[in-house]
Amino acid sequence: MTKIEFYRREASLSQSALARRLGISPANIVLVERGHRKPWPKLRRQLAEALGVPETELFDAEGWPLKAELAETPRAQAQ
Repeated sequence: MTKIEFYRREASLSQSALARRLGISPANIVLVERGHRKPWPKLRRQLAEALGVPETELFDAEGWPLKAELAETPRAQAQ
């Protein structure tokens, strides 16, 4: 799970709802969340703004999505 997915779930947003908010295809959200696509700079800024976190919390220095630590995930918190 990437931090994008973690914060999206924390905000109770579906992939489709986040995509609509950003004006992009839900498929782009899926590809970025799974780490299959590096988002362009404007999308990185938009994602960070929409999720209410700094861009550096979501992406590494090269722009790839960061993985969420197991302790951060909702499933791990519930246990």
